Amino acid sequence: MTHTGAISHISLSSSDYEASKTFYSFLLVDLMGYKRVMDMPYCTMWALPTGEVICVSPGNKTPHHKNNPGLNHLAFHTATPELVDEFYAKIVEFQAAHKEMTASVILDKPALYPQYGEGYYG
Repeated sequence: MTHTGAISHISLSSSDYEASKTFYSFLLVDLMGYKRVMDMPYCTMWALPTGEVICVSPGNKTPHHKNNPGLNHLAFHTATPELVDEFYAKIVEFQAAHKEMTASVILDKPALYPQYGEGYYG
């Protein structure tokens, strides 16, 4: 049963579609348990068994800045703060192995952010 307010899907447009597919496959499949459910020239989708879907499509080649209109960031829940640290370390390692990719940028290291709520760690 779908709950009102639950995320159905998130769609991202990328200036480097192939690099984005590589990065999101790593992030979503390898780290978070999504399954790639569609891979077409115009869209790649990953989904969880619970129905949440993330889609990446080719966009234009204009560089994005986090304050431009559009998606500012994409956040996922984790079971523990330690898992945030583990994912961070794995993403940094992935980026080091794929220096030619510019599809993913980490702006800040994991930290406690009390301004977002008690115990908020991201």
